[in-house]
Amino acid sequence: MSNMNYCRFQNTLADLENCQDYFLRTDSVDEAQAAVDLYRLCATIVGSNDLDSLEARLEKLQKADEDEDEDEE
Repeated sequence: MSNMNYCRFQNTLADLENCQDYFLRTDSVDEAQAAVDLYRLCATIVGSNDLDSLEARLEKLQKADEDEDEDEE
């Protein structure tokens, strides 16, 4: 099932946190293969994105939210 755009990262984070505890516990070949694929995908994501840029984007969005809240008062 796909995630809605407004909660994609929130839902995926919760799912990844759940998966983290089970990487080495699976007894299924299919699940073990999926764990390897997931690990490789996560490594690709980390390697192709800059944390400083992501945090800067977060700060910009937080500032915009704060400004919007002040305008509503």
